[in-house]
Amino acid sequence: MKLWSVLAGSLLLAGCQGTPVSLPVVIKPVPEPEKVVELPRQVPEPVQPAMAISDDPSSLIAWSEFRSELLKMTAKQRENLSKNLQYGPVVALQQLLIRIHPDTPYPIRFKAQTQLGEQLNTLPAGLADMLRWDHAYNQKLLESESAVKALGRLNGQQQDNLERLQKQNSDLQKKIDALTQIEAKLNQSGGG
Repeated sequence: MKLWSVLAGSLLLAGCQGTPVSLPVVIKPVPEPEKVVELPRQVPEPVQPAMAISDDPSSLIAWSEFRSELLKMTAKQRENLSKNLQYGPVVALQQLLIRIHPDTPYPIRFKAQTQLGEQLNTLPAGLADMLRWDHAYNQKLLESESAVKALGRLNGQQQDNLERLQKQNSDLQKKIDALTQIEAKLNQSGGG
């Protein structure tokens, strides 16, 4: 009988496992999706390389950009920039580049040209090579302006000579006309 009771208990337990037991269902609320706020993508501003009296690549790029920006500036902008610069060797070189701008008056550029020529001998080779182009360009510009001024003076002198000769010619023509009239009167009174 023990056997039967163990067998009946085993069957009963086996039968319980076959029927699914329903578990209580817990309904969780569906979370609402979080609102994602997209910030406009801002392109980070490039870091401006620092200018230095050096011929390392980042410094040369900075000098090149400075020169390029100078060419785009108006005279007023260059003047404001010049006033706002501090003091130091970099600033001294920046001031020279500002003063040799093609729109700067001749006497200022001439003086800056001389100073830049002296500076080129003390600068690192790479920086000096880059700025020699500015120096050579300004030199040619100064020479051209000097030639134009000299030609202008020569042209003015020639114009003055021409006016003087035309006046002299006019005076001589009046004298010839007066002599011709006197001769005509003499011929009429003497021949008639």
